[in-house]
Amino acid sequence: MKTLKYIAVIFVILVICLVIFSRIFRNIHYRTEVTINVPVQKVFTGYTDAGKMRRWIPGFERIEYMGGFMMGQGTRLRLFLNNNGKQITAVQEIKKMKWNELIEYTLDEKRITVNTTVKFIPGGGSTIVITENEAHGNRFFWGIFLPFMKPAISAKARKSQEMFKAAMEKDFS
Repeated sequence: MKTLKYIAVIFVILVICLVIFSRIFRNIHYRTEVTINVPVQKVFTGYTDAGKMRRWIPGFERIEYMGGFMMGQGTRLRLFLNNNGKQITAVQEIKKMKWNELIEYTLDEKRITVNTTVKFIPGGGSTIVITENEAHGNRFFWGIFLPFMKPAISAKARKSQEMFKAAMEKDFS
């Protein structure tokens, strides 16, 4: 009986520690950087081209325009993604756009919200694309476990950027 009490106390302490940890580290930050051997004008256009997104966003199915000035500040888009047979929808809202320089947007899905800044830095015939991301969990479970998922989320973002690089270089080189 004492062993059961000790196990229960340890379990409660672990749950409390997880909740405290999730409140201290509510947001995760991750960054990607890729150099694409294509001029900035073509890279920027490729990044905003919904027809090309299937080639570099894993699971991308389609996009639906919801409102706002097309591909400008305030544009709202619904993205439909397939994650291992399960359809996921997310709403993307463009917060700021400077043509060939910068896109800031929020991607809101029921589990997490990601605020992203994408910078396009020209360099001769190439472009450096840098993304700065901040994510937080929208529900209790995701709020607790999101910090532990950072390595997987970062790896997925890097893979997506590498896929984008490959697609752009194939199309424009």
